[in-house]
Amino acid sequence: MKKKIIISILLIVIITIVVGIDIQNRGKINDKNEIIKVSEVTRSVFYAPQYIAISQGFFEEEGIKIELTTGQGAETPLIWWQQ
Repeated sequence: MKKKIIISILLIVIITIVVGIDIQNRGKINDKNEIIKVSEVTRSVFYAPQYIAISQGFFEEEGIKIELTTGQGAETPLIWWQQ
């Protein structure tokens, strides 16, 4: 019985420490923005939420800087099984 109580108390202490460290780390503001490069094949209305989030600065509020470029898409699909 004593063994179960001691193990329970130790688990509660460990969980409390882990949760406390997690809460403390969430409060820190990241001064350095992380850069994510996004290359899209075409501009489309389907990406409108992404464009709005970038233009309104929602990513930068979270410490993310987006570099958006338009890449080259394939003109014809590669059909390797018909070679």
